[in-house]
Amino acid sequence: MASINGKTETLCIFGHPVAHSKSPAMHNALFAALGINAAYLPYAPEPENFAEAVKGFKAMKFRGANVTIPYKTEFIDENGEPKLLDELSGISKFTQSVNTLYWKDGIVGGTLCGTTTDPYGCVRNLEENGVNPSNKKIALLGNGGAAKAIAYTIVEMQNKLTIVCRTKEKGQALADGLNQAFANKAEQVQVATFDEFVQISANFDIIINATSVGMSPNVDESPLAEDSLHEGQVVCDIVYTPPMTKLLQTAKAKGCKIVTGEGMLVHQGLESFKKWFPKETENKTNEELVAIMRKGMQG
Repeated sequence: MASINGKTETLCIFGHPVAHSKSPAMHNALFAALGINAAYLPYAPEPENFAEAVKGFKAMKFRGANVTIPYKTEFIDENGEPKLLDELSGISKFTQSVNTLYWKDGIVGGTLCGTTTDPYGCVRNLEENGVNPSNKKIALLGNGGAAKAIAYTIVEMQNKLTIVCRTKEKGQALADGLNQAFANKAEQVQVATFDEFVQISANFDIIINATSVGMSPNVDESPLAEDSLHEGQVVCDIVYTPPMTKLLQTAKAKGCKIVTGEGMLVHQGLESFKKWFPKETENKTNEELVAIMRKGMQG
């Protein structure tokens, strides 16, 4: 984008905190490369003001938005119906998680939709790093918005999944939902607490951290003890700030293959971008667009 003028469209990311986000850099890089007159900004409304912030987004007719911690689960009411928007995708209904806001059929100001591109980003990140995420024994750390979305795709790909969380009851609720959604189509999803995981951790091919533990500014924290990691395992972290989290540092030292969160950010971001600008991206390959986004993140 060369300059801001009367025709500049606005997009944003909602989070709290959000100053660490690299989404503005990569999306603004795409605008510049594709000649799109738009600007993408970070917003961190206080939790008590989040609903008003979304109303402002709609009233000002922003082109689109990403949503990150802690707001991904704020778009579904207690009955599983859309809240603060008009329509939810199937995966967002199941996961009760939204990371992308977009207008149906590209009509800004019309029907506001919510979906999540998190699972796509996670899978593509693993594949890009030479890891086939199919038919594996996978441990997923966490049961929040991103974890639910990733879990859905992991089970859909016929993997053996164990959800690892602090509270077994919450993990079991997610496992029950997955087992019901994929009845007779996949292995039963199991649940373990972090304390229990130490005893069974050697059984897994891939460990994915879908919690925010280790994210800046709490860079000295890790969701797992060192003895929960074993040589030859793949350890993937969805946290990307810092790129080398405490978990990944420990995993590397233990002889694990590590996958940083940057790739997930880029690939889920690209899927969001395509929701906002389908015509502008239809003649570009994913590789071309990802290269532009990565260059933008590097400054």
